[in-house]
Amino acid sequence: MPSISIVYKNRVVANYQVGKGDTLLIGRNKVNDIVIDSPLVSNQHAKIDSDGNGYLFVDLQSSNGSFKDGRPIKSHWLNDGDTIDIGNYKVKFLNPKVIKQLQKPPSVINKTMKIDPKKIQEILKSKKQKDNFNIKTAQKTVQKRRKPTAVLSYLSGDKTRLQLNCNLIRIGKDPKSEVPVKGFGIGKIAAIINRSSDGWYISSVGGYFRPRLNNILLKKSIKLNNFDIIKIGTTKLQFLLKYK
Repeated sequence: MPSISIVYKNRVVANYQVGKGDTLLIGRNKVNDIVIDSPLVSNQHAKIDSDGNGYLFVDLQSSNGSFKDGRPIKSHWLNDGDTIDIGNYKVKFLNPKVIKQLQKPPSVINKTMKIDPKKIQEILKSKKQKDNFNIKTAQKTVQKRRKPTAVLSYLSGDKTRLQLNCNLIRIGKDPKSEVPVKGFGIGKIAAIINRSSDGWYISSVGGYFRPRLNNILLKKSIKLNNFDIIKIGTTKLQFLLKYK
C-alpha cells in the first residue's frame, strides 16, 4: 500500500498509509489526519487525495505554500519517491508500483572549504546534539488522529442523512464533494469536516460566502457539538452524534 513519510532534518519522524479512496488532510491544527505542529505550516495546509489509480497532492491555499523541487505548486500528481516541502518539513510519497519520473542529478560542488580538524569535531558534536533534540521534538508533534462516527442530516429537501465515516467530508460546488451545495458565491470547496480523536471539526475553506455554525460566521476551525446547525448558502445541515 502507498505510504506517506514525514521527514524532519533528513530523518523520518512519522509514517502513514494511504489507500484507494482515502483522503489525508495535512496541517497544524489537531483536526488534521497528519498534524505538523510548526508555525510555518497552516492550520489546513494541504491534502492528499486518492483519485482512481493515482494520488494527488493539493495545496489548500496555505500561507507559506507547498514546494516541489524548489518550485511552488498548487497541485501535483505523486510519483514514487516524490518529496513536497511544507515549511521546515518534507512530505515523501512512496509507492513502488508507480513509475518514478526521471529527475536531474543534483549539481556537485567542487570546492572544499578548509577548516581546523578540532573545529570540525566541535561543529559535528554540537550539530548532532541539536538534531537529536529537534528530531525527538518533531516525533512528539507529528501524529495521526483516530476518529469517532457522526451523521449529517439535511434540514431541507429530501431529508437524507450522510454518515461521516471517512477522513474528510467536503462541502461545496465541486462534483466530487461528499455534500454538494449550490448557490451564488459558494466555493468549489466551501468547508471541510474532519474527525479527530476527540470529535468532529468544521473549517471554512473558500468561496465568497462563508459557512455559518448556529448562525455565527465561521472564522476558524470549531469542534462540532450534537444538534449543531451548519448553513452554507440556502442549505441547512444538522450535525448529529450517533450513539450505539
